[in-house]
Amino acid sequence: MPGDVGAAGSGNEARLARLLFPDLADELDRAYAEGRRAAGGTAPARGAEAMLDAAALAARQGDLGRAAFAGIDGLEAARFTRGFELAGAVAGWRDLRVPEPEEFWAAGADHAALARALMADASLVVVPTPYGLGNDGWVALFRAAARQPGSPLSLAAPLILAPEVTAEFDLLDTVPRGIAAVQAGGGQVGGVRAGGVRAGGVRAGGVSWTLRLVPATPKPPLVGLSHSHGPHPTLPEILMLQLMHVAAGEPLLDGSSFTWVHGTLSGGRFAARELFDTSERSVRVNTREVGNQGPHLGARPPIG
Repeated sequence: MPGDVGAAGSGNEARLARLLFPDLADELDRAYAEGRRAAGGTAPARGAEAMLDAAALAARQGDLGRAAFAGIDGLEAARFTRGFELAGAVAGWRDLRVPEPEEFWAAGADHAALARALMADASLVVVPTPYGLGNDGWVALFRAAARQPGSPLSLAAPLILAPEVTAEFDLLDTVPRGIAAVQAGGGQVGGVRAGGVRAGGVRAGGVSWTLRLVPATPKPPLVGLSHSHGPHPTLPEILMLQLMHVAAGEPLLDGSSFTWVHGTLSGGRFAARELFDTSERSVRVNTREVGNQGPHLGARPPIG
């Protein structure tokens, strides 16, 4: 399964093993604790983590390694894998961890329905998305993206949020009602939970992740529509999609268009829209009245 790479690989294997083999993990944890006590508080060799790594590796190389995408055609499985790999690369810029696919399935995401949608529409991209990073967290991610080799983003201001967006950012940084979400573990840097208290640029708690498909055409597939003609991707989804394009070395979306964002501001009078300002090399998010429409403003209906 894709995820963080490099030094983080062993940690990911152990997390997957804990998900797949909870009884084994509990038994090894107890043995580890007893060994620590016997050593007078000094941690013994981390054999427990090594055993969990080995169990996860065996699972990946056997039938369980294919379980996450069981019943999914090879091409669609490859698109799932690609989405998780790119999201993992983006998450790594801020020491976040993308949940394993099995965690999304356990939370209620319908992988069969997602696979059918991928098969029917080549423009859809798998977008694992974190919620609760706050505006400062997303600015930090975009600054990290701007430092990547060949990045199309400006180092000075890669993400520009209008004041009205910043003022009510929490309304746009929340998992939509009815969408399956995975609550990430407390070990994530900048972990948050919607509705908590801001601390260090994020909200206290744990990061929530969703898994949906978003059209990744250069312009929205549906244009000339007001905000009422949804559904629309959330702001974290469209920002994550743009960052995944940076990680892939692909052109950013909305270089000559605007994408409506899910949710409303100012008591329902305004909605956010996103674009990539090619001259400034910045992703911008500002607002328009919900009834506004035009030939370059449209919708990217998410699926999931």
